[in-house]
Amino acid sequence: MKSLALALPKISALTWPRKCANQHCRRSMIRSAGWWKAAGIRMQDGWFCGPDCFENSLARTLAALNVSARKQQPAYRNRVPLGLTLLSRGHLSEQQLKTALDQHRATGVRLGDVILHLGFATEEQVTSALAVQWGHPVFPLRSMTSDNTVRIPTRLLELNRMLPVYYAEASKRLLVGFADGVDYRILDAIAQVLPCIPSPCIIAASEYRRTLESIVTQARGKEVAFDRESSPREMAHIIRNYAVQTYAQEMRFAACGDHLWTRLKGRRHEMDILFRLAHE
Repeated sequence: MKSLALALPKISALTWPRKCANQHCRRSMIRSAGWWKAAGIRMQDGWFCGPDCFENSLARTLAALNVSARKQQPAYRNRVPLGLTLLSRGHLSEQQLKTALDQHRATGVRLGDVILHLGFATEEQVTSALAVQWGHPVFPLRSMTSDNTVRIPTRLLELNRMLPVYYAEASKRLLVGFADGVDYRILDAIAQVLPCIPSPCIIAASEYRRTLESIVTQARGKEVAFDRESSPREMAHIIRNYAVQTYAQEMRFAACGDHLWTRLKGRRHEMDILFRLAHE
């Protein structure tokens, strides 16, 4: 009898009605919702009782996020330029730097790639200079580990020339390697979507390209990207449909530059949806 009495609070906590986070919900208190074989869905820190409440609230949230993303400041780039760093370290001559800068401006190709193509410096020298420029260590990808909990959409990896390279389960710390400059906004976005604490490091460009190919192959079927610009209402409706189809129990999202990254999580599966944010 005593053990049953101790169990009652736990049982009641599971069956007690929950309040929908949608302020306009007509069913503000409900006992269960079987609309995708789960008791509603959690979005960030709110819980929603059904697909209509979820979609309507998500559309309003995304509209505000879209406005905020358009006002977002560019990534902080107040650093000693890569060319000057290589020059100061004795890896480039002044004439070589001038030639590389001219080709960089004419083609739009990244300066580090231009320097490597011209043979003015080795990849190790360029990578080391990049690490000095940004004040973060070089990470050798032979030490890279993979973990499903830290999967990042391949489109974001391509746009930001980055990779998740090492995950420490005990501390939830994720090392994110950048083959170019570090964008701290994307690190903030990763922290909002994934259960981890991201920290930057620098990786070699050739190792980045080689490793990315295998990640793209493994990601097939686990993510979908919409290349055209989508309105907040369109995004909310698409996310709602995928959530119902996958029986999602939780959704997290973050703005990543011109894109919205959404992760749907169920008991067995996770799915990433990437949208291009509309610009007025």
